[in-house]
Amino acid sequence: MALKFPNLRPILASLVVLALLWSCQKEPPAEPEAPAAERIECSGLGVAIAALPAWFRVAVHRDDALELVPAAADGTGRLAVVVGEVEDGGINLIAAVEEHQAEILARPGGEYKGQRELTSQLGTTFYSRGRYDSDEGVIEETMIFAIHPWGDRILRLVYRYPAGDDTRERLEEQLFEVLGEIEALPMPEQETTG
Repeated sequence: MALKFPNLRPILASLVVLALLWSCQKEPPAEPEAPAAERIECSGLGVAIAALPAWFRVAVHRDDALELVPAAADGTGRLAVVVGEVEDGGINLIAAVEEHQAEILARPGGEYKGQRELTSQLGTTFYSRGRYDSDEGVIEETMIFAIHPWGDRILRLVYRYPAGDDTRERLEEQLFEVLGEIEALPMPEQETTG
């Protein structure tokens, strides 16, 4: 009795077609990586923004000045990082908040909206907020007051923007996010005279 083998050609042809199809399949395109957040350093201010939040772009970046504006073309407002003079007798953040309140109330249409104590990576921090009239309309100004990481001066984040119903987003999603990215740069070496 002779053994009969099935016709293997159709099976082999199917396997070849499957192998070709499998080898031609492309991997799905990789998701584009989000660009790394930009690090901004200002040696004259003694601070860096470790990772610039995507909501902002740099408008002014000099050794002694840093100002941010919204990255969106239709965005409004301006955030400045300001470092005060060295204070030998100690730093009083509450007095700085009270000074801000007095400044707001002295401006045309000035209305003080309050202050709150926060805790940040810089330690005890305060924010203070008010509104006033300007040539551009009603402006809201929010300031963050903290002790500079070097410990001898006040660090202020000054955020001015058109008053509106977006205060919560401006504070929580923008200003506080920048605050969370502030870090110290090394103190400059003191020159010694011989």
